[in-house]
Amino acid sequence: MKKLFLTLSLFSAIAIGSTVSAQASAGIFYISFRMDEELMNDLTVSFNERKFLSGYSEKPVFPEELIDSVRMNIERTVSAMIDAEAKCIYKQNKKGNDITTLGMNGELEGMPVDTRKNAMNNHERNYYVRVDVNITGRGGMAITLPDGKRSRLKPAISLTITAFDEVGNKFYDKTTKLKEFGVLKSKEETSSDGSVTVRKAEILYPEDVYQMLVQVSTAFIAEHSWIEE
Repeated sequence: MKKLFLTLSLFSAIAIGSTVSAQASAGIFYISFRMDEELMNDLTVSFNERKFLSGYSEKPVFPEELIDSVRMNIERTVSAMIDAEAKCIYKQNKKGNDITTLGMNGELEGMPVDTRKNAMNNHERNYYVRVDVNITGRGGMAITLPDGKRSRLKPAISLTITAFDEVGNKFYDKTTKLKEFGVLKSKEETSSDGSVTVRKAEILYPEDVYQMLVQVSTAFIAEHSWIEE
């Protein structure tokens, strides 16, 4: 399958790679990182007449090192925006293991997942932060041809950072969206008897997803770093 290559500017590398020194501490207690599955599945097979086990899909596995890179990128971005040293904090199970997202239904695995109240009760920080990242396929266009259905999707990404102070009052809530990431094409064919539908698509690979995050993080810093008079 053809990858959607995303080019990072020198400015992006410098901005995201910079370090932030701050005395205050921030705990990132929840990262919701969701991706439209149609952007991630390069092969989808549907058995239209079945009620159970009615289909399956194939998509690349997100490497552990990229999952770590996603967390570190988000920590650096939050640190820069609220002037605090931000680190992910986790709810733990009875065995003392961190509870993280499982990677189901388009969600990225390995992210912290907790409530603000529980995080405040179990972690002493100056600030508590929730981060939402959404990658969607906007501007879809589908054409039905004799040999099947073809569509084009334009990926877009949004980043929202919401921060609360040590008593739970929200003091920061900003969002940035980017949408210039090219086009992904797909083709869908259904068997002559209508029982099976196969969809083959160009997709976002894990490396593409990470680079989209870096670009939206850089844009977030640029958009929301103006000093208010």
